[in-house]
Amino acid sequence: VCSPHCPVLALGSLAPQSSLGMAEPRPGSKEDVVRPLLEEVRESRKKYGVALVGLGRSGNFHLTSIKSMPELTKLLWAIDVNEEVAKKVAAESGAKWATSLDQVLDDPAVDIVIIASTTDTHFSFIMRSLKANKAIFAEKPISHEVREVQEAVDLAKSKDLPFVCGYQRRSDLNFRTLKKQLEAGAIGELRVVKSCSRDNPVPPIEYLRTSGGIFQDMLIHDFDMQEWLTSGELPESVVAVGHCFDPEIKKIKDLDTVAVLIKYKSGICAMIDTCRDAAYGYDQRVEAFGSKGMLTAKNEMTSGVELATVEGHLMPPAMWSFPQRYKHAYFVELSEFVALVDAGKGSDAHKLEQKEMMRHPRVVRTATCAEYSWKLGRQVLLSEDLAMLEKELKAKEAGEPAAKKSRTEC
Repeated sequence: VCSPHCPVLALGSLAPQSSLGMAEPRPGSKEDVVRPLLEEVRESRKKYGVALVGLGRSGNFHLTSIKSMPELTKLLWAIDVNEEVAKKVAAESGAKWATSLDQVLDDPAVDIVIIASTTDTHFSFIMRSLKANKAIFAEKPISHEVREVQEAVDLAKSKDLPFVCGYQRRSDLNFRTLKKQLEAGAIGELRVVKSCSRDNPVPPIEYLRTSGGIFQDMLIHDFDMQEWLTSGELPESVVAVGHCFDPEIKKIKDLDTVAVLIKYKSGICAMIDTCRDAAYGYDQRVEAFGSKGMLTAKNEMTSGVELATVEGHLMPPAMWSFPQRYKHAYFVELSEFVALVDAGKGSDAHKLEQKEMMRHPRVVRTATCAEYSWKLGRQVLLSEDLAMLEKELKAKEAGEPAAKKSRTEC
């Protein structure tokens, strides 16, 4: 979400709510860092008016978080293209309802717009909300087009507005602990980053049709993690291979299983394996290998209890899916966003986030180049022109002979 150095990130240690709606630090966290920021937010006594756009699966996560901070946030507008859904949520929350942003953005009581609608609507909603001078928290993606992502970031910076695109893994306690130890030099010089991302269950085909494909919808989380763990180093090249085993996903010309290898100028190699379906449950792991050792964030299970008998060892099952795995992270990321807004434009937190948002075009470019690598069947340099890659792809699809490309070590 924010920069790892941003003081707002201290809220990543959040646990159950306090009576004031914010969560208290988990036992064992650095309370000398966490508590002052929490108290600043509490003492402001400012309640922020929120408009929630999109009331589906992601929207409901954020709706729960809004309700968990009653002293800090108030849902003013519930917006969804489904009028009945919008009316229902509005009635339950004491809010107004709408099926578009037209009235909403004219409401001066709206401080924050949360965008959790279908992915193909994000860019237009983000741009309209920024032009209306609202603070924006948006589910990924901003857009699948690098040019549009850059346009949104440039507008947010020019207006000096809080603008966060939520990648919930950055708000996960396990991954933050790994990141903190990595920055502290626990494993020395970073050499290899490996991530495993296996979904469960297979997302509905209706969702996949508009998701942007596995590279922009699923793997982009891993590209963002690698951006985070390498401290923003830009990849030099990418190679991706994949296959589709699911006949329904194959019909929409997407993949369900992909492996990616990324090379950085510093010598760091990053690897990802991802699949749309893991029979044993939701699986998210990260490994960082360095000159002095290794850090591993293991998959999170439903409990930490292991049964051992004469018949062997019985482990608990993995989490069913991402709503269970990242339930806490969704609350953390929105709590941090509210704290960021509350900190104000002159704060260090805001200045750092304005710098941190510049990563978004880089992450989308990496995802785009990885997809071209798979489609073209070759290594792609991040420096290559995207228009030329598209031209090469069209030539390949038309059966034209491929031109020779220079390659670097991978």
